Amino acid sequence: MAGIDFGLIVTGQAGQGLQVIAQALAGVFVRSGYHVFVSQDVMSRIRGGHNFTRVRIATKPVGADADRAQMLVALDAKLASLHLSELADDGLVLIDPDDGSRPETGHEIVAVPLRRLAREHGREVMTNSVALGAALALLQHDPEALRRPIQELFAGKGQAVADENLACARAGFDFVCAEGRTCRERIPRIAEDAGRLFLTGAQALGLGAIAAGVRLVAGYPMSPATPIFEFCARNAAEAGIAVELVEDEIAAINMALGAAFAGARAMTCTAGGGFCLMNEGLSLAGMTETPVVIMVGMRPGPATGLATRTAQADLLFCLSAGHGEFPRAVLAPADPEQAFHATIRAFRIAEEFQTPVIVLFDQFMADATRTIGNLQLPIANLQSAERQSLPEGAYRRYEASESGVSPFLRPGTKGQLVYVDSDEHNEEGHITESAEVRVRMVEKRARKAGGIAVMLEPPEVWPGPGRKTMVVGFGSTRGAVLEAVERLRGKGLDVGVLHICDIWPFPIDSVRAALEDSRRVITVENNWSGQVARLLRQEAGITAAGSVRRFDGRQFAVAEVAAGIERLAEGKTG
Repeated sequence: MAGIDFGLIVTGQAGQGLQVIAQALAGVFVRSGYHVFVSQDVMSRIRGGHNFTRVRIATKPVGADADRAQMLVALDAKLASLHLSELADDGLVLIDPDDGSRPETGHEIVAVPLRRLAREHGREVMTNSVALGAALALLQHDPEALRRPIQELFAGKGQAVADENLACARAGFDFVCAEGRTCRERIPRIAEDAGRLFLTGAQALGLGAIAAGVRLVAGYPMSPATPIFEFCARNAAEAGIAVELVEDEIAAINMALGAAFAGARAMTCTAGGGFCLMNEGLSLAGMTETPVVIMVGMRPGPATGLATRTAQADLLFCLSAGHGEFPRAVLAPADPEQAFHATIRAFRIAEEFQTPVIVLFDQFMADATRTIGNLQLPIANLQSAERQSLPEGAYRRYEASESGVSPFLRPGTKGQLVYVDSDEHNEEGHITESAEVRVRMVEKRARKAGGIAVMLEPPEVWPGPGRKTMVVGFGSTRGAVLEAVERLRGKGLDVGVLHICDIWPFPIDSVRAALEDSRRVITVENNWSGQVARLLRQEAGITAAGSVRRFDGRQFAVAEVAAGIERLAEGKTG
């Protein structure tokens, strides 16, 4: 069988149940042996408007949306025309003819009375399940494959509701089969359940925190970080963690710092606007040398910006946030697998070096769902940093050391007092204004940066260093960039990729080694100012020849990235 790479778009209004269709179809094809990628585009509203979800089904791993869709499922026929340009020439459009709006297009129209069938076999609110069954029939797949995904999606609403939705899905399936309509590409089962995981980035971040042994998650809701908080809350009892919804972001970071001071692994999660409020707490963590993990989700700003869209404009902010100078690590995972491992690494770094660690992600990475292999727990990374034995004399919380890391005792340790202060302090933790002590303490804290850098994962270089053109990115652009570069190499261009996950302390030596023999360096980033390009120039002394940038709140398309790289690789600037 030839390789399959099938794109599908589901569009409709908020509240029409688009995600049921997308997630159920994904569940069917993940269990049928395929790799699946799902992304969503939603407006910041609860009902109405124009939302859509893209589903990509392929026989090889995929990390970005399909260039063209072969099927468009429109729960609101009026919205179908907005996506016709994304359909392949042989694509088809599934609509309800009773909607009163038929798109003017040369594409094949499949008319299914979605609402009528929903009323006959369940309730009108189950129109989406009728469309789900109809779509599966067009793909010529076994309708029984829907049973498990629907049972899982409606598990919280009772068996009767699940059965009604199954009946509606079967009605849609049978209607299309009776009409003899099919999609031009059949997607059969190719393997039994391959055991792959199907996760969002947010779920992987939460799972990584649980695997790392987090004991407190404190937060205030702000997209795109809220799903992490929700995931931890749903699993709190089983994982043995406390999840606290607090009054604001200031309370969230201070609660996390309090738990960490007491010896518990703690984190908070927020978005750029909430992180602004956390900056004083971030500096407090730097001064008191308190280990804390802060997950920061990027969305377009400034201010409220586009609350449900994506961006990569908070990179430089996170590298320099907080007043004063103190060490930190910033990790920016690209996908669920990286998110899981980066989160575990973040906790280890925070605890071992008693410093704040920021896990930076964006809305696209957090909300997109994809198949990944089974996650292997890096047992060595889960071990607690060594706790110090009881000192013979008085405990010195900030005792000077070659590494900059001081002994750690939990407050309440028998026979010892733990002094911590936000003012500058001496080795015992007492406030001081001594110039000499101040210099020693600043230098002590700064020495941690070298040890932190050793624990970071090096950048990914593919297919190897020194290509004629090297493309540099970070975070969620990885999937689109890798696929774009693979296409360009197929056309004979000598191009490679340098993708950075662990971005601070900046991996100067690794970046220079990968780029020094290249003629042209290009960055790909979801911001206006070219923050990765600026960081390359500032830290490694490398000037990018150009950047492929997008800052409209949407993720990159593979074809868009490929065209931008090819134009810049040929020396064109227009």
